[in-house]
Amino acid sequence: MISFCRAGSRCIEPARRRALPIAGVVLLSACNGLGEAMTAHTDVVARAGGMELRVEEVVEILGGNAQIPPDPEVVRALSDLWIDYALLATAVAEDTSLAALDMDTFIEPIRDQAVIAQLREQVIETDTVFDEAEVEQRWATEGPGAEIRARHILLRIPPNPTDVQRDSVAQLAASLRERAVGGESFEDLAQEYSEDPGTAARGGDLGFFSRGRMVEPFEEVAFALAEGEVSDVVETPFGYHVILVEERRQPELGEEREQFRQFLVQQEVQNAELEYLESLTNEVNVQVPAENLEVVREVAGRPNRDLTGRQGNRTIATYEGGELTTGEFLTFVRTQPPQVQSAFASATDEQLENAVRQLVQMELLLAEAEERGITLPPEDEQQIRTEAQQMIRQLIDASGFVAAARQNADPSALDEHVGELVQAIVGGEAEFVPLGRLGVVLRDLYPYEINEEAFPEVVSELEEIRAQQPPPPAPGTPGVAPGQPGVAPGQPGVAPGQPGAAPVQPSVPEAPLTPADSAPSVQ
Repeated sequence: MISFCRAGSRCIEPARRRALPIAGVVLLSACNGLGEAMTAHTDVVARAGGMELRVEEVVEILGGNAQIPPDPEVVRALSDLWIDYALLATAVAEDTSLAALDMDTFIEPIRDQAVIAQLREQVIETDTVFDEAEVEQRWATEGPGAEIRARHILLRIPPNPTDVQRDSVAQLAASLRERAVGGESFEDLAQEYSEDPGTAARGGDLGFFSRGRMVEPFEEVAFALAEGEVSDVVETPFGYHVILVEERRQPELGEEREQFRQFLVQQEVQNAELEYLESLTNEVNVQVPAENLEVVREVAGRPNRDLTGRQGNRTIATYEGGELTTGEFLTFVRTQPPQVQSAFASATDEQLENAVRQLVQMELLLAEAEERGITLPPEDEQQIRTEAQQMIRQLIDASGFVAAARQNADPSALDEHVGELVQAIVGGEAEFVPLGRLGVVLRDLYPYEINEEAFPEVVSELEEIRAQQPPPPAPGTPGVAPGQPGVAPGQPGVAPGQPGAAPVQPSVPEAPLTPADSAPSVQ
């Protein structure tokens, strides 16, 4: 289903409890940031709700694990984690029901989601009936495990080509395609003309391959071809291709028949949703100037800083009837999980532009729903409110702050409990409960600040501790979990001679940039 939130807000995630070792917390939070510096008490790293986090406490929390690097961003991450829990403790000490929270603001994203769900039911119309013949045909071309054996002719485009050079290569590819369709031996044509050194001598033979092995344009066309069919000219980053599919093989469709049919239904609904979203965007001429993307990246890289005045009102995208500002984008990024914030900060320009456009789509969907007079029934809104209150209660219970506040009225005792809880989370001895939107609301209610001037002292003391500790286990050493610092996950190889064979580059997954509860998706 389509699932969006209003730009500048965030859908509330259910409280998810998960144990994280120290490296997990630090790595997931490493890109959180706040640029507010204190002018005094340089031994204080952070303040929140009347509590203080001092240098010696940070060193004690981080110093015991040799895998944690002495890095300012690690200190910042820990400070952000501590602030979230310190503010929660402050709120609980004042009122265990958290009555001061503005529940209307808190539940706004979920309410928006429910409105969008109703809009979806009105505007998305698809034919989702597939007879047995269609299921069999789609299984042969799209089912998991499908493989094809193909040949290709590759004509490379010169570096920095002129239009004449590019057109010349394209015309040659088209003529070779016509000769193959006319009956000439594809194998002979590939041996004579193909510029793929890995396959030309074999008549362009790529052997059998499954999905995910080739670059996307090549794969999309190849898997859509029938046996014996020659493709039109296909352009990829490697040049122009002509493809011949010689053979297909696919396991028989058995017990998976109904499951695959449901997959096809979901795929049709997804395609209809994407077409509708694109139509909304195209109608209003969304513009995201390239020079604004660096501003977007800067905002995403420091999500907890405050933008005031013109800073928060700077336009990063425009469309007929509205705009998206830095303040709205910042509010959205603040409520993302730390690993998503990290992905935003290191995303490509294309990924950032895609994220901005999706936030615009959220606004357009809500405007469309309003125009159609779509509202939530009172009982639905009350259910949202009740579930949000239950989620907050579960989070408070998991923190242990209520019991701590009742056992000792001394504010310093609650401060100590916050420190112990954070240390237990970092050490993997307690479960990490992300505050999500609650953390953002609490930061609006109570004062907090981070003292960046104290970071170098923490780093210096950690470096002294690290110098006295044995080095961490080498990559691959038993007992070091995959994903920990120094352990690089294996990358699947690309067979020599296949289109797309290139060095593996670090990538930002598309999913973190489009979380399921904040961007178009099919659930």
